[in-house]
Amino acid sequence: MSVIFKEMNTEEVQQYIEFEIPNYAENVSANLGIPKETALKDADTQLHSLLTEEKRKKDHFIGNVFCEDKKENVGIIWYNIQPERDRFFIFHIYIYETFRRMGYASAALTLLEEVAKQEGIGTIALNVFANNPGAQHAYNQLGYETVSMVKTKKL
Repeated sequence: MSVIFKEMNTEEVQQYIEFEIPNYAENVSANLGIPKETALKDADTQLHSLLTEEKRKKDHFIGNVFCEDKKENVGIIWYNIQPERDRFFIFHIYIYETFRRMGYASAALTLLEEVAKQEGIGTIALNVFANNPGAQHAYNQLGYETVSMVKTKKL
């Protein structure tokens, strides 16, 4: 299975932001106990500030994960190049539901490793929510290690 990354245009990025705000807010609220209203406001602010055209041209990449065999987009990848930290930071990797559990996430992460190596980057980092065991399993299978955890306690 062969995938490539196709950079999103401005319209596609705006569609992604509108899709991702409630999705991200829901995960933040569920995992960190932040009220949904606050999580929505925070998500809106963060996504609009991180995905400006200027930042995308400088050090953020957001694109479609495109399956060459199927000739269609199977997901989305968004990462930040941080040469001063010798890392790529994955903000989001999202495989559309109809393509999950078929190896596309692994193929995309493997491709990202190749891109990082070509750029002379030695580390890929990401955050994963606790309520996403499927993603945690996939990352573990690909050799990602847990280096930090956030713990919360409901009062």
